[in-house]
Amino acid sequence: MKRLISFVRSIKLHWWILLGMIAGVLWGTYLHEVYYDELLAEAYLEVLGTVDPAEADRVAESQEIRDTVQKLFEATPGGAAADGIAELFLALLQMVVIPLVVASLICGVTRMKDFGRLRRLGGLTAVWYVTTSFFAIALGLLLVNLFQPGAAVGDTLQLDIGEVDVPDPVGVWEMLLSLVPPNVVEAAAEFELLPLIFFSLLFGVFTLRVDEKYRVTIYGFFEAIFEVMMKMTLFVIALAPVGIAALIARLLATTGPDVLWGVAGYAAIVAAALALHFFVTLPLLFWLLTRRNPYRLMHAMAATLVTAFSTASSAGTLAMTLEQTEHRVGVDNKVGGFVLPLGATLNMDGTALYECIAVLFIAQLYMAAHPEFALTFGTQLTVVVLALMVSIGAAGIPHAGLVMMVIIFEAVGLPLELIALLWAVDRPLDMMRTMVNVWSDTVGATVIAHHDGAIDESVLFDRPDEATADGTA
Repeated sequence: MKRLISFVRSIKLHWWILLGMIAGVLWGTYLHEVYYDELLAEAYLEVLGTVDPAEADRVAESQEIRDTVQKLFEATPGGAAADGIAELFLALLQMVVIPLVVASLICGVTRMKDFGRLRRLGGLTAVWYVTTSFFAIALGLLLVNLFQPGAAVGDTLQLDIGEVDVPDPVGVWEMLLSLVPPNVVEAAAEFELLPLIFFSLLFGVFTLRVDEKYRVTIYGFFEAIFEVMMKMTLFVIALAPVGIAALIARLLATTGPDVLWGVAGYAAIVAAALALHFFVTLPLLFWLLTRRNPYRLMHAMAATLVTAFSTASSAGTLAMTLEQTEHRVGVDNKVGGFVLPLGATLNMDGTALYECIAVLFIAQLYMAAHPEFALTFGTQLTVVVLALMVSIGAAGIPHAGLVMMVIIFEAVGLPLELIALLWAVDRPLDMMRTMVNVWSDTVGATVIAHHDGAIDESVLFDRPDEATADGTA
């Protein structure tokens, strides 16, 4: 028994998630085969008073029919279990978002220690983070609109999910005003994350302006909250295999397994966008700003990047990133010690790109089944802004991007149930986007050190190419 328990504990979370996804597919497919036709006929009778096949086209367009099928499904034993577990898991995800984001942002800013340092290195760091994240989001926005992976799925799939409130389009000024919370407590109670993110950033900045005795107290308080919330978030994520199984089962039970075919196209778009940002956009920016070979830097940091890929945690890779940027690249530890820890919290290019593509993929898919949901320019602009801000608040732990996804889904009016589609391929994409996040941190620290004259060029860039071949540079 002890050996069995030890073996179970040795299995990594991503393998459990894979098993959960497989179980969810099997569970949902079974429920669909056993119940769906019967429940659909019952819904025909309940809503239309007939099961005449001539009514099929009308039924296919009827939201009331879909809602009725969902309600009837939830009354079955297997459906009730899937729905209950799925709702519980979604509630747990939502529960940790607000305190995690607030504590993460305040701690990320207050780690700068003093306001003078914030103005000098902080300005350069902020420009780099925002610029690279914007380029990443723009790349994702371009590819997802060009290839329309969600529309291809939605054209052939009826999504049996309930209606959600579609927010009215807002102008630029309304969007800017929405950043400022008149009542922070009310914003938290109503799950308005965007104004909370804005408030948390301001709170962190002005914490640096108060007397040290107060600053230390505030920092210690929010650092403690952040550590607790990290543990709680990891606990919720540890429940992901069961939650994902229920979410996928609930989705497939009323849609059928055909829904999974479309995820392959979405995953390919995300992977292509991440690869372009990793191998083209960031190296090009590095070369333009330093006139140094970016691929030499990539080679020197290969071990760190592979570690980031395998752990899917930028925070977990931070110690190695700090060590290698100093000893293999020559970045001064004062610069690296400031830029890199902040980057592990605030700089998430890969996450920002992923959030943008994932939300628009789901929006395209949902719009095909619900024409009243308009994927307007304003909606896409909202996604871009939120993807940028949410990537700042995403914790540097595996699957944190999916936790933060709740924010954007809530803001643009998409049903949270469709997050289940994204879990199906999240682990490999999470590993890829984490590697992009760490690569962006590394490039940013090297660029800022170069600009600040805080890099020893002889460590890497003033040595012949062969110096790094044996891994000793």
